[in-house]
Amino acid sequence: MNEKVSIVVPIYNGENFIDGCVKNLLSLKYDNLEFILVDDGSTDGTAKACDEIAARDDRFKIIHQVNSGPSKSRNAGTSAATGKYLLYFDVDDDLDPNAVEDNVKLAVKEDADIVMFSFWYHNLDTGKKWNNALGKDFCGDDKEFFDKYLISAIDREIYNAPWNKLFKLSFLRDNDLHFLPEYSIYEDALFVSMTMQYAGKLVVNDKPYYTYKLRKTGSLITKYVDCYFDSVTRLYDEALKYCSKYENNEAQIRRFSELYATLVTTNLKQISCNKDLSNKQKRELISNICDNPKLRKAMTVSKLEKKKSFVKSFVLSRNINAIILMYKLIGGASGYQRK
Repeated sequence: MNEKVSIVVPIYNGENFIDGCVKNLLSLKYDNLEFILVDDGSTDGTAKACDEIAARDDRFKIIHQVNSGPSKSRNAGTSAATGKYLLYFDVDDDLDPNAVEDNVKLAVKEDADIVMFSFWYHNLDTGKKWNNALGKDFCGDDKEFFDKYLISAIDREIYNAPWNKLFKLSFLRDNDLHFLPEYSIYEDALFVSMTMQYAGKLVVNDKPYYTYKLRKTGSLITKYVDCYFDSVTRLYDEALKYCSKYENNEAQIRRFSELYATLVTTNLKQISCNKDLSNKQKRELISNICDNPKLRKAMTVSKLEKKKSFVKSFVLSRNINAIILMYKLIGGASGYQRK
């Protein structure tokens, strides 16, 4: 077993993480590797550091591009890849030395389009680390995965991200699968939902190989991203396309609807707590969200936890004032966010 594996790393202003990233990559217990570092128009020392690494080790390919975001960076790396398999890795995360070897063995043995694996969460503030594993592996075709494993994979976030998956590169290219740069948030989960529509053979390795780092914050979630609602709505559209391939899909559609509804409640909180938006702007944005027929249908079939169930009732009754007031009152609640 010596199939070539390409590892794509998008980097923006990551000079403080590059040494750790390279240490992770060089620790991998697999011989036939290429590392594609995509410098996304960094303004720090990233470009120089990448070039110095490539000068020392010809397995490293460096792409320098005008700042365009993680989607175009991953697409550029994917286009440059020459391996049979491809893995995405974020510069500030960690990777187990056995990640490639163990999962390539499964990919080759089962001729899988996608091999998923579990991962660790690591809270950078507290040092707490925990495993999201389900306690069960999976190997089968797309229908078996959809019927038997999908809902659990969504709940444990095995489904959601691209970086805990080994992809067959020909599978991505033959189906013209790529990240959509017009969406700057949840573009990774959107990509996964697109790939799942085409995958024929899937494997889930329940052992954790990736460490996903996050930070706990007590501040208000006030950052408003203009395309947030459009992004999560497109994610929902692609998830429903995926579900439409199969009969007896009501439970899966309900779970994706709950995910969509939950993501939108975060957006409503961002809008309500944003100090840069006027009350009129907040009302207009929230009104448009409440009137969206896809969201209303998703909310109707969703069973949400207590706090979010209040938001659901306010959305369905179009009670905009109640949504804004509620989030102003509870907006200081802490939560996890990406580094």
